[in-house]
Amino acid sequence: MDDIRIIHTGDTHLGYRQYHSDVRRQDFFDAFSAVVDDAISMDADAVVHAGDLFDSRNPTLDDILDAMGLFSRLKNAGIPLLAIVGNHESKQSTQWLDLYGSLGLVTRLGARAYRLGEVALYGIDSVPKTKIPLFDYSVFRDKGTDARYNLLVMHQLVKPFSFGEWDIKEVIDSLPFKLHAVLLGDNHKQETVKVDGVWVTYSGSTERNSTSEREPRSYNIVTVRDSGIEISKKVIPTRDFVFIPVTLAEGSDAHEELFSRVMEYDIEGKVVFVEISGDARPKLDFSETERFLLSKGALIPGIKDLRTGADTLSDQALKITFCDPDDVVRGEIKKMDLTAGGLLLDDIIRDPLIVKTRVGDETEARLGQLLDDVDFSGSIPARPVSVNVSHETEEIDDDQLMKHAGQREEKNVSSGGGSDEGIDDGPDMLVTEQPHAYSGETSGEETDPTEHKGAVSHEKEQITGKKEGADKAAVNEKESSAEKKAGHDAAKPRQYNLGDYL
Repeated sequence: MDDIRIIHTGDTHLGYRQYHSDVRRQDFFDAFSAVVDDAISMDADAVVHAGDLFDSRNPTLDDILDAMGLFSRLKNAGIPLLAIVGNHESKQSTQWLDLYGSLGLVTRLGARAYRLGEVALYGIDSVPKTKIPLFDYSVFRDKGTDARYNLLVMHQLVKPFSFGEWDIKEVIDSLPFKLHAVLLGDNHKQETVKVDGVWVTYSGSTERNSTSEREPRSYNIVTVRDSGIEISKKVIPTRDFVFIPVTLAEGSDAHEELFSRVMEYDIEGKVVFVEISGDARPKLDFSETERFLLSKGALIPGIKDLRTGADTLSDQALKITFCDPDDVVRGEIKKMDLTAGGLLLDDIIRDPLIVKTRVGDETEARLGQLLDDVDFSGSIPARPVSVNVSHETEEIDDDQLMKHAGQREEKNVSSGGGSDEGIDDGPDMLVTEQPHAYSGETSGEETDPTEHKGAVSHEKEQITGKKEGADKAAVNEKESSAEKKAGHDAAKPRQYNLGDYL
């Protein structure tokens, strides 16, 4: 068979504005462009992209168009671009690769083989860590071919590498055809091992996503021939990251020491990190240090004070490089103390199996079920209502009058006895269901509950008498209105606020 040469790359993270720099965004495109240049110059049979094409699920229009320009160059050279979906650009349903595929620029790899002569290529899109144990290998059943070599492309952190989450030996043993190589993405460092005679290799990222990625950036050249498979690494020229160590001694002039050290390095157009260690007492003005670095031509100035942990360019990428974004989001949501309804909505919105056009219907159905399961009977306590006793005309029950009479009696005793004239304008009281207020007079020392109740009855009669002395027409009209209101309230079902349960 003729030699087949495949360029294996991935983790291009197009559109990443590292350190909020448009220059760094362009650097990521330039790095992938260098891979495209090499593919064209060596007349590669294919370019395989192992995921994380874009840095974001929502790339800008400029990112989409610039990527399209690179893909068009490969198409014009007759070189197929074969790709899978990584965790960074993964969307719920239709993927960006599907868009480019509809334009004839990219072929998305999957369970059905893509043939390059005697080589068959398959793909598995990025699988969240929590769903790895549930992966269904049966999708590959009856998909084998008569190809001499089978290659699988994945975007995962795998064992036997130390950071692995998915045992690659399980994958090799579970597929219904023999594998000869697994081309991986997600780990940004180029690494290669053999597992049961199968090549397992990471190409590494095309640009530095964090300060921890200090090795040169690269991609793989996979050559398939009669004698077997060979894998070699090709370094990509990228913008330099310069790390300048500065150790401060007790009593030293921190700025003079730092500036002198920086002058020993060529920092023109580079991303520069000054790493400070030593005695913690000498103080530094970070702003002045950054201005000095910029004056010497640094593209991005950064300061890492190892003495205090201060970092002017905190590396956010380090927090997500080897994390499943779904796990990170789930962890943050747990901290928000959401209600059952809130958690249900989050689950629906982020479920990759529910297309966006169905989110509304699914939400309505599942929230309806949630409300059906809620026991509303007596679950909402009546809201206390403040009532002024001097303006209320409705009748009250004996227990409330007894309580009020006792309070009035205690007041009279503490003030030396005596009785009040007219209607009491004492403090408001709180009631729960139907609010009632009252007024009246009590006097004397109460010792027997029956006497207390008699006093209450007497007070109630006084109230009734005073009411009867008022304008009867007005009273009748008000009572009629109150009766209508009471009848209306009795017939009207209790209203519930949905927000109390979500």
